[in-house]
This record gives sequence, structure tokens and C-alpha cells, in this order.
Amino acid sequence: MKFIATCKLGLESLVTRQLRDLDIEVLETADARVSFSGGAEAMVKSLLWLRTAERVLLVVDEFDAETFDELFEKTKATRWKQYLKPETNIH
Repeated sequence: MKFIATCKLGLESLVTRQLRDLDIEVLETADARVSFSGGAEAMVKSLLWLRTAERVLLVVDEFDAETFDELFEKTKATRWKQYLKPETNIH
């Protein structure tokens, strides 16, 4: 699974170091975010022990879209049932 840890601008190197100290594979560091990969254990470790990250997000799909219609269709094609049950309410 791929995750993104968001952080304040300038704290990316600290988040990267914290992830590596947790033996989590860092994929990419960019402004205000660090992407990493791992399974359920990496997710739990990151949620419990990252001190400089603001949020940990699960990447459910990645694609390029140049128009709103293309964005809509590709978002619609995402395998949402893998993550959300049909009766789930989203607020």
C-alpha cells in the first residue's frame, strides 16, 4: 500500500528520518509531504509514532486528468468497494 504523510513546509526531512527510523520505506519527499509504502504494520507505526506529520493518508488511486470530465470518469472507475462498503456514509 502507498501512503502520504503530510507536514508543515520545511519538516519533510524530519518526517523522512522518522519513517526510516521506524524501518518504513520512503518513496518520495516533496513540499509538505512524504510518500511511503508498507502494509498494515507500517500504517499503524506511522499513525502512532510520527511526531512531525499532520496526517497519514492512504493512496487509493493515482491517475492524470486534464479535464473535469476525465477526472470524474477516472474517479468513478476507482475500485471504491475495496475501501468503502455501499452502506457507508461519508460526511
